[in-house]
Amino acid sequence: MSLRGLIVIGIVVILLGGAGYGVWSTLTQGEPPPTAPEFKDDAKKPLAPAEEFERLAHEDPVALLGQCLSRYTREVKSGARFTIEKQERIQGKPKHPEMPSIEILDVCVRGDVPDPETKKTTIEVLMKWKSGARKVFGIGAEIRGTFFSEKPKAEGGLDGKTLTWRPEAGRLTGGPLSEPMDPNIPLAKDLSRYCIRDAGLYRAMLRTHEAWQTRQAAGELKIEYLGKKTPEKIGRACYVIKRICPRTELDSFEVGGTATNDPKVVATEGFTEVTIYVDVERWLQVGTELYRTEPDGTRVLVGTYYFRDVQLNPAIPPDTFTITGLKK
Repeated sequence: MSLRGLIVIGIVVILLGGAGYGVWSTLTQGEPPPTAPEFKDDAKKPLAPAEEFERLAHEDPVALLGQCLSRYTREVKSGARFTIEKQERIQGKPKHPEMPSIEILDVCVRGDVPDPETKKTTIEVLMKWKSGARKVFGIGAEIRGTFFSEKPKAEGGLDGKTLTWRPEAGRLTGGPLSEPMDPNIPLAKDLSRYCIRDAGLYRAMLRTHEAWQTRQAAGELKIEYLGKKTPEKIGRACYVIKRICPRTELDSFEVGGTATNDPKVVATEGFTEVTIYVDVERWLQVGTELYRTEPDGTRVLVGTYYFRDVQLNPAIPPDTFTITGLKK
């Protein structure tokens, strides 16, 4: 081949490489994370006694959630481990009356409570599917595990990035281990209603507290106390509280973010009622159910999330929040 031909091929390779990098950057880079609302716990103020906590379940669920967050902040220092069972419609799919598939995952979380001095988090999340794993669009391989870390790379973290483990993915489709990517890219929003950064119990309670507190301040908080129950999917006695929304609502993908107000999106993804389950003994929000009632009266499941087998401050193996732990 002539020198000119080699030069032309070299230029094409460089251009294609640059284009590929640009496409990859677009696919793996999301927006900067929003600022999460700050929950201010007065550590000098004692927690409510059990009988007062039960009264709050009947009369003031916002204060009840505040007590849950205070207790978690004070007692949980090294994270949590649990199993979550979830069903959710994502971007309106599957369409009603089809039911969403059930996903069951083992989850480890630490660092989700902000440091009292810096007010910053160092959240790390490891999620592994026990069943119901989703397939990556265009690749076909199931995601069997996901690892997110806000820790710096120098400390063994991912600088706020996410890795996915797809054991069956071949070299032509990126290989089993993905490249680091932001947790809020479109691909992530195609796979879950909520960001992996918010997978822990603390952030789930923070999201609910913020939303209900906002409605309370606006005079729009309509609550029904449904009693004390022990749901089979949770296995613990819970106070059950239902909120009736003043209109069809839609959560943001990330705590502290802003949900779209596009009427078409709200109509297909929004909800009109939220039911939460608060563990009587441990003061944790261990269940959430989202439903929407359509104009014709049809009740549609939007999302259900049940936390069980919860361990607080568990003994977590040192390689858990690592690539080695992801592949195990």
